[in-house]
Order: sequence, then structure tokens, then C-alpha cells
Amino acid sequence: MCIIEKKTIFVTCGATIPFPKLVSCVLSNGFCQELIQYGFVRLIVQFGRNYGSEFENTVQEYGGQKEDKMIPIERLGCDHSARQYTLMDGKLEVIGFDFSTKMQSTIRDYSDLVVSHAGTGSILDSLRLNKPLIICVNDSLMDNHQQQIADKFVELGYVWSCVPTETGLIAGLRASQTEKLKSFPVSHNTSFERLLTELIYS
Repeated sequence: MCIIEKKTIFVTCGATIPFPKLVSCVLSNGFCQELIQYGFVRLIVQFGRNYGSEFENTVQEYGGQKEDKMIPIERLGCDHSARQYTLMDGKLEVIGFDFSTKMQSTIRDYSDLVVSHAGTGSILDSLRLNKPLIICVNDSLMDNHQQQIADKFVELGYVWSCVPTETGLIAGLRASQTEKLKSFPVSHNTSFERLLTELIYS
């Protein structure tokens, strides 16, 4: 059961490799202004292992103020290193943590919109939960298939895709508020899984 009480965007950068460009973009003034314009009041960022100090520095660079309110760490599946801030003169609540042991339930219960790196596991988590999804391709990774994977999901009409720039994220956000995606088939889809496997290992 969804328990969202505030219009929330959830951002996942993956568990291992940091994605500094994506973090910087979603915390940028331009993107946050767009969020507020569309009625979002909370931004949750899963920023990856060993990136807490950098995350805090980035929030502070954009004028974020640390908050001491209680974070529902049990529900979010994160630990006591989770941090809470406000941005945009208190109009946007920001929660950041490195990793969640309850990623699927966090996405289900605490997101109206998801922005994800192009890892297939993160993508499928959101689509299976019927959450609107913007894929952001980590263009700093070498010899990976993220762009091919993102392009295939876009071609099938299941997601929006963007590059990790403020302009790219804003375009994806605007699309998510004005366009409708196709529903992802929730039943076991062998042919689609085979297609993804071919893309990843080709």
C-alpha cells in the first residue's frame, strides 16, 4: 500500500559506483525550481556507498540547510547515516542515504516519480511497481551498455531518458508531467529478458 503523504521524487544512483553528475543535477537550483513548480515537496536521493560527505558538500553548495527531524530509517531501509536537509528556502525537503535494504518498498511507498541510473535492476524495480521513470545514463562509464539499454526502454515506450545535465533532467521532468508512458507488462516476460541479456552481453 502506498503511504506517500508528500509529492515525492525518488532518485537512485545505484549501490556501488557513485554518480556525482546526477546528484549535482537533481540538487541544482534550476531542477529544484522545476520540482516545486510541479508540486513536489520532497526529494529522496539514494547516492551510493561512501559518498555521504560529497553528497553533503553538494547540498551545502546549493544552499541546503541541515535538518534534525527524524527520518523513517526503518521504513526506508537505510541506516543512521541518513541525512535530511531543506533547499529552496525551506520549500523542498531533501533526504539522502547511501543504500537501502528495502529498495522496492521504498520506491513503492515513497515515490510519485523515479529518476534512476541505467542499471537494469533499478529500472525493472520501478517499472514492475508501475512508477513513472526517468533513466539518466552515466556517460562517464567506459565500455558499458547503459545507453543501449535506455534507448531500448524508450523505444518500447516504458521510460523517459536523459543525459546527466540540468537541462536534460529538466526536460525529462517536464515530459513526465505532461506525457503518459506505456504500462510495463508485470507478468514474466522471457522475450524481453532475452533482449536485455543480448544488449548487456553483446
